[in-house]
Amino acid sequence: MKQVLPPRSTFVNFPLGRECGKPHDVELQTRILKETLELLTTEKEPGLIKDLPYEWHETFNWPGYLKDIQEMVEEEGSEMQEWKPKNNQ
Repeated sequence: MKQVLPPRSTFVNFPLGRECGKPHDVELQTRILKETLELLTTEKEPGLIKDLPYEWHETFNWPGYLKDIQEMVEEEGSEMQEWKPKNNQ
């Protein structure tokens, strides 16, 4: 976030793709969203990045992450997209 230089932002130390918590955890997602909106409407300091106090209580592993993504895509009736970095050569 520091490289992007947003006017104000919150940070939650959750795995990539889980910025607001686990799927279907509406209570936690709502708390994170409300705290972020409150920061945006009350803080005036440019570039402020506030760490929110939530913790991910599971060890992150790529196979589990990819399995969760695949399940989410299937539940939505979509197809998995392959991501490849751009080759700037």
